[in-house]
Amino acid sequence: MDRRVAIKNLALVLGGATLFPKDILAGGKNLIQLNNLSISPAQEKLLAEVAETIIPKTTTPGAKDMGLHLFALLMLNDCYGKQDQQQFTEGLKQFAAIVAKQSAKPFALWPQAQREALLLSIEQKNDLPAELNRFYRITKDKTVQGYTQSKYFMTKKVVYELVPSRYNVNVPVKTKNTAVKHG
Repeated sequence: MDRRVAIKNLALVLGGATLFPKDILAGGKNLIQLNNLSISPAQEKLLAEVAETIIPKTTTPGAKDMGLHLFALLMLNDCYGKQDQQQFTEGLKQFAAIVAKQSAKPFALWPQAQREALLLSIEQKNDLPAELNRFYRITKDKTVQGYTQSKYFMTKKVVYELVPSRYNVNVPVKTKNTAVKHG
């Protein structure tokens, strides 16, 4: 390798490392700035794990890979009213309390089956606090919406064609042999 190229690359890496916010690397800062919501970095990580449980990584990218928790937060911040935002944040706190009550381990370290079971129990119970239900409904709705409207989904899973789509001229038509009587 050329020494000049190596020195130039090293200088770029070191310069970029000094300019990159250290809070983001350490997990001490949110990945997006929200004007109407007050979400801590720990709550943001918990929301990412909930979204990842809804759409897990398989042969396709998961919710965390696609940043769907950030999409949900941004949609909630920009498009929902103050009451929904307050219910969401209160429901997120209630969800964190349920997680802490059920296990000493963080939600991210739970087995996938246990995480799914908790989310299913929230979805199926009607006697839970309204805030917890609202948190789960918004999270699930925005996670699924973000996935189905993502570039990945529209180009790899559903081949999207703009309207009016294509026009197929040479399509065979099946006809019935029915005699029409005139008379």
